[in-house]
Amino acid sequence: MNNKICMQKSSKSASNVKLIAFTAMFAALVTVATAFIKIPTALGYQHPGDSMVYLAACVLPGPYGIIASGIGGALADLLSGYAYWALPTFIIKCLNAVPFVLCRMIIKKRRESDFNTHRQYESDSKIINIPTLVMLIPTTAVTVFGYFFANALLYSWSAAVAELVTSWLQPAIGALLFIAIGTALDAAKFKQRILPIVTRK
Repeated sequence: MNNKICMQKSSKSASNVKLIAFTAMFAALVTVATAFIKIPTALGYQHPGDSMVYLAACVLPGPYGIIASGIGGALADLLSGYAYWALPTFIIKCLNAVPFVLCRMIIKKRRESDFNTHRQYESDSKIINIPTLVMLIPTTAVTVFGYFFANALLYSWSAAVAELVTSWLQPAIGALLFIAIGTALDAAKFKQRILPIVTRK
């Protein structure tokens, strides 16, 4: 009996270590994609960091996806020399992950309350599906209005209004890359393979 308990504790501990490792990996992906990868556009350079935020929120368990997104975004600002943006970015990136986390929670509750929801199970096992595509709308709103208020507080309301012209471009690029990368990962059944590892028992 004691051996069984010890084995269960050991298994749970190993699972927690793997979960923390994946959380750190996604935080690093957010950091690198935000700080070091630049995409030239007609309105200046943009980064693909938001796509990694969306992936983290769709793959990791709720709190871990939120934490990875916030830490990754904040570290990117610190590494880029914009330390004063680290706190606003941490808050905004955490909020970016929330719509996806809430969406997954709703799907899970519906699946648990209805035994005839095989289709919902398949939806939850994929990164790109109708619910996650819909969640791109509120998470884009979080980015646009989050940075609008951050700009207003750090600079001025006029500066914040001026930034609204281009503030939609970054989340739009992130959404397109998220769809492309997520579709490729779904083809490789990435989430189905990783779920047993990142899901705490």
